[in-house]
Amino acid sequence: MSQDLPSGRLSVLDARSCLQLLRTHSIGRLAFNSDPSPQVLPVNYLVDDERILICSGPGAKHDAALAREPATFQVDGHDTQRRSGWSVMVRGALDIVPEGEIRASLPQPLPGGTREYLLRLSIYQITGRRIPPDSSWIASSQMWRDRDASDLMG
Repeated sequence: MSQDLPSGRLSVLDARSCLQLLRTHSIGRLAFNSDPSPQVLPVNYLVDDERILICSGPGAKHDAALAREPATFQVDGHDTQRRSGWSVMVRGALDIVPEGEIRASLPQPLPGGTREYLLRLSIYQITGRRIPPDSSWIASSQMWRDRDASDLMG
């Protein structure tokens, strides 16, 4: 099985850089198998050592954690004006953190409220890619100033 090789401005990130990028954000996407098809859900998260922590109520995420399902977690960032970005993907297994292991610092659900369960995605594999800023694009591109971009016409 061959590995995709980076081309052009695309570069591969090491695990340490991937973890650093994950720590700069608090919202990602969790993908796991569910009946009748896979689910991809936005989640608030926190990186604790080499685990992703997610608060959850009852439902599909909790069911997947009870079954210790394999899961994938993904976070990315981009800068449209500089034509740059990065993406980090984590593969692991979901489980539930026992109450005795819960720390004071927990991810706060964006919608508010409380969640009864703390889920953990243990990291089996972490990969990332980065596209650095494109200086030729920045130098050659025009930025519009008018609301309708009419200054770019003509």
